[in-house]
Amino acid sequence: MKPVLNHKQAEERIRKLRDEILRLNRAYFIEDRTDVSEDVRDALKRELIELETQNPELVTPDSPTQRVGAPLDGRLPKVRHLKPKESLTDAFSHEELVDWIDQMRRSLGNDKKEFEIICELKIDGLNISLIYERSEHPSTGAGSYRYIRAVTRGNGIEGEDVTHTVRTIESLPLTITIAAGLRPAAPRFLEISGEVYITKESLEKVNAKLEADDQFANPRNAAAGSVRQLDPKAAAGRDLRMYCYSLDPDAADALGITTQKGLMEFFHDIGIPTHRGWTVVKSLAEAEKFYDKAQKGREKLAFDIDGIVLKVNDRRTQHDLGSTAKAPRWARAYKFPAEQKTAQVLDINLQVGRTGAITPVAYLTPTHLAGTTVTRATLHNEDEIIRLDVRIGDTVVVRKAGDIIPEVMEVMVNLRPDKTKPFRYPKQCPSCGTELVHPEGEVAHRCPNPNCGAVQQELTEHFVSRYALNIEGLGKETIEALIDGGFIDDRADIFSLTAEDLMQLPLFKEKKTENVLQSIEKAKRVPLERFLFALGIRHVGRESAELLARRIEWPHRKLTVKEKAQIKPQASLFGEEVPSGDAAVSAVHAVHPSDIQATILKLGTEKVASLHGIGDVVAQSLLEWAQDDATEELVQKLDDAGVVCILGEGSGMPQIFEGKTFVLTGTLPTLSREQARQMIKDRGGNVSSAVSKKTDYVLAGDEAGSKLDDAKKLDVKVIDEGEFTKMLM
Repeated sequence: MKPVLNHKQAEERIRKLRDEILRLNRAYFIEDRTDVSEDVRDALKRELIELETQNPELVTPDSPTQRVGAPLDGRLPKVRHLKPKESLTDAFSHEELVDWIDQMRRSLGNDKKEFEIICELKIDGLNISLIYERSEHPSTGAGSYRYIRAVTRGNGIEGEDVTHTVRTIESLPLTITIAAGLRPAAPRFLEISGEVYITKESLEKVNAKLEADDQFANPRNAAAGSVRQLDPKAAAGRDLRMYCYSLDPDAADALGITTQKGLMEFFHDIGIPTHRGWTVVKSLAEAEKFYDKAQKGREKLAFDIDGIVLKVNDRRTQHDLGSTAKAPRWARAYKFPAEQKTAQVLDINLQVGRTGAITPVAYLTPTHLAGTTVTRATLHNEDEIIRLDVRIGDTVVVRKAGDIIPEVMEVMVNLRPDKTKPFRYPKQCPSCGTELVHPEGEVAHRCPNPNCGAVQQELTEHFVSRYALNIEGLGKETIEALIDGGFIDDRADIFSLTAEDLMQLPLFKEKKTENVLQSIEKAKRVPLERFLFALGIRHVGRESAELLARRIEWPHRKLTVKEKAQIKPQASLFGEEVPSGDAAVSAVHAVHPSDIQATILKLGTEKVASLHGIGDVVAQSLLEWAQDDATEELVQKLDDAGVVCILGEGSGMPQIFEGKTFVLTGTLPTLSREQARQMIKDRGGNVSSAVSKKTDYVLAGDEAGSKLDDAKKLDVKVIDEGEFTKMLM
């Protein structure tokens, strides 16, 4: 839980937060520099809002929570907006959207009011207002408007005049014409708002022409930096684009536009660029589907988005709901789960891994990050602690590495409490007290004791985990109880557990005991790649385990009829099911755990390292595992327990595609794409999703798409299923 602050501490924290947010805002909005991610700025602002809400007497007019945008930098002329600019209130959860709907109902005095909502993508660009002025078209008499100005959001009242650079955006019309029927009501000015952005592809091209220190960190920064160029020629060469979504209310009323949907269609009709991916929904459940689809498809978009925007579709209802001091009540920015947030370090502890590696872990104030509540984050090693100078009490930036493992990115030194002390790395293992070693060339400290309780705990947890043997019902607490109670000494003892053993553990009743024993029995017939991964050998991950299973010629025997009948379908690491029953008769063979050790010893590091995709590091780690005295005891116990590794059809095949890269496109006559992909991988090849100069073959079927065109342009060999089949012979 968060620490409780007294009045003086809250005042000091608020002051530091304000100063830091203002500094970061200036860097982001004025200097086009990203010191931290937008998620981090959001997190700091939310903390400031919470503290100011708890301490209203500490709110000041110049607080970042009391104004929109950021101050101007004075380089470009200042221009006053026709109407003050508003910013959207953020939502980060379904519950916040439910509260929003309730707030609107209360505001309208109708607790059963249903809202039609339009969902739009929230493009991560630079907010710009376009000003078009009316003139008469001499030939048709229709209302014609000419582009006269473009203005940044600025502080919400006035912004920077960037007319000269925005004019270079080719998708923006310099003149627009409104149908004659609307002419009598047409207003003098149209103030149209939207986002100027740059595509991901264009960012790469822009950065390729810049020195490393001058390159932009992301498309949003590139767009902002380009718009603020003093020389329009510099902006013209950067492929700026814009999508629009808003028109000042007076103009919309004058033109008889009654819905946001109608506005988007009006823009489309007069040539104002909009993203056509919006949709109108009648419930939050439908809005959530749009949100989920947008989140899953965001990487395929040409531009960056950081969420979706929900707006009440009916403009009359928008008018009735009105706005707060700085945000419309009828809209929400529903942002994707944050990739970065801030948290305070409550403590730093050491965690012992299955290889004995010691990992320092920061215990944090709870923070919601990428869909989960994070309370711990890795600090990696002693060198990283020294580099970050992270201390207990610090405010840190946390992210999820690969959206999975929380890690500390940086320390916000300006928010550091007084009298904090540097963290001192201990010299003994926190579990068994053995003196830690720091092998030459490695960054991690290690516990050298193979019998360390923490090491055995981690090895066993890994052994039974989802992508390993997948034994359900043996969680962290249960394994800890089994070790502490003397029921198991190592992983292999899992297969010797009895009902009497399990019934002595907390919360184990007859049904749970039966389920766990069934799961253990099922794990005795396990795909070879899962078993290799389950062993917890250093550097052998899921991908390496699959490569080893397929590319080493393992000694094997055919399964007996009884053994085949005992095999239950179990997904391999990448989702394929191991054949079972009659389907398994000619498809699978058995490898004993002791044969795995013997094979690695026989091959040696040189032969294992020569396998495509393996390399020296994995090969050396495998040999060290095979030579360890403890390994011989382990595999013998597994043999005695009846554990058998199932070898699939593709294992041990000639590696005729080693080093070759394929791209698949279109529909093949008899093979599914997954079948073709697996055939290629079984024979040592790689499958890519895009054609490049490094592609060796494009396997094309009917209705092949743009990949076929790319292959022809790059002179990559194109083959059909018939030619592919001949290559397999």
